[in-house]
Amino acid sequence: MTGGPAAASAASAVLAAAAASGVRRLWFNSGSELTSFQEASAQARHRGEPTPEVITCPHEHVALTAAMGETMVSGQPSMTAAHADLGLLHHGGAIHNAMWGDHPIMIMSGYPPTRTESRNSPVFWKQQRWDQGSIVRQYVKWDYKLSALDDAALVVARGFQVALAPRRGPVYLAMPEEVGRYPVAIGDPVPSAQRLGVPTLGPGDPGVVSEVARRLTTARRPVIVTDRVGVDPRAVALLAELADTLGVEVRASRYRVNLPDDNPWHTSASLDEFDVVIVLDHPVPWMPAVERPHDDAWIGWAGPDPIEGRVPLYELRADARTTADPAAFLAAVLAEVGAAGPGDADAVRRRRQRPAVPRRPAGGSAAVSGAPTPALIAAALDQHLHPDDLLTWEVFDTTTVRRTKPGTLFEKGGSSLGWSVAAATGASMAAGGTHAVAVTGDGSYLFGSPDSCLWLQQQHDAPVVTVVVNNGGYRTGTTTLAAHYPDGLAVTEPTVIGGHLTPSPDFAAHARSQGCYGERVVRAADLTAALDRARTAVARDRVPAVLDVWVPEHLTGSMDPGRRARSAHDEGNTDG
Repeated sequence: MTGGPAAASAASAVLAAAAASGVRRLWFNSGSELTSFQEASAQARHRGEPTPEVITCPHEHVALTAAMGETMVSGQPSMTAAHADLGLLHHGGAIHNAMWGDHPIMIMSGYPPTRTESRNSPVFWKQQRWDQGSIVRQYVKWDYKLSALDDAALVVARGFQVALAPRRGPVYLAMPEEVGRYPVAIGDPVPSAQRLGVPTLGPGDPGVVSEVARRLTTARRPVIVTDRVGVDPRAVALLAELADTLGVEVRASRYRVNLPDDNPWHTSASLDEFDVVIVLDHPVPWMPAVERPHDDAWIGWAGPDPIEGRVPLYELRADARTTADPAAFLAAVLAEVGAAGPGDADAVRRRRQRPAVPRRPAGGSAAVSGAPTPALIAAALDQHLHPDDLLTWEVFDTTTVRRTKPGTLFEKGGSSLGWSVAAATGASMAAGGTHAVAVTGDGSYLFGSPDSCLWLQQQHDAPVVTVVVNNGGYRTGTTTLAAHYPDGLAVTEPTVIGGHLTPSPDFAAHARSQGCYGERVVRAADLTAALDRARTAVARDRVPAVLDVWVPEHLTGSMDPGRRARSAHDEGNTDG
């Protein structure tokens, strides 16, 4: 785009600046004060000008979560639009996940008109807040309320500049109804985050880099603890190279593929076994109440925010910290090691002779008798998934599901449930329709507005396979309750109030009622074939697929069909 029209609306300026900043999609929820975006988008498309594609979403939580899925794959910013304070509130816990997932998303919401002649509905008084931005201010890097006097395109460019600056994260923009329709000039060239300049991080303090290199080459047993290296495929390769060069073990989370699962340097050993601990972009590398490094261990810390400034109280110690890009830091450490020589060659040789055990799946066939269990579901998924398939996850541990390619495993980063299915949808769309599997619990599935997720997948030809691990309740209200009150009365009741979801919704029947593929699986022997049928439904028939997989109920271990909702089909139905 060489320049905008001489005069357009503020909404046109917002979309033009967003497109210029790399935004491909506007995840849109309707609102009476947001109609200017619909018209601005239509005008831009009619003129052949770049503009984000408007993706209609039936629920704000789904919209923001799908936007996260898009940014996970694309690495580019995204944008949402929601109705006034109500739509902003409907984002719910997704705002928390957007912050902790480091997603560069501009969260927009409208603001009711304040001119008397425009206030033609009682809701315009009810929706007016003193400070709408305060709803999200603790979770965003920047917030702004646009006025008619502002350069709308410049404001948006500035917002995305902040969103894309390390550490990346969401920003918020409020758009008053009258401002969206207000005629403004759009500059030539259109302002963008890139024209303003997006800062990048380097390798960090040279002194810290040198000290880390020296410690790694002389340590008895060093370890690198990481959570977010996998955001950058270059960093994954450099981490593998450093681990192999020096015989350094790696304790990596499953936030991303931080280290391929077939790499031999994975470890799950306790941190107090290591004399050197390097934390590389990990918000919570250990919990002192559970474990901590040995008191004599040397600890180095590097990442975009090595003090986790987002957290009010942060008591984890370190001997050296530096602000750094993980890939640049790893490259600098490798260069330092190469320039300085082998250091303690005997120590390195000794470590490399005894590599750690790689992460490997439990193995064996999932076609066994009995009820499905998390371990058997993981084994079936491990057999089923192709190397390029996308996997989003928010239930049990994924360690036994092999993932060897960066950018194929995603966890949410935050702790708000209801993320996996919408995130898989956005991720698949951003990846051009790559096959995606979302694994979630039954409680999480309900949190994630499944009606809206399935509609979104159908509307935009982005079907995914959803595996609902259905244990008939919430862990927090059952097993955690039992841990806190082992001799209490609540856990003795046949149905634990506040914990069990009894009767359980029939998720397979719900999916079929919406024109999707739905199947209930109650036998472990049927898991692999059910996953294959779901893949066929998605790939050949282009419909979303939902597998409602029953596992033993929390506390009781029950698989009794009488405790679950009955459908028109037999309880053991496995053929959809």
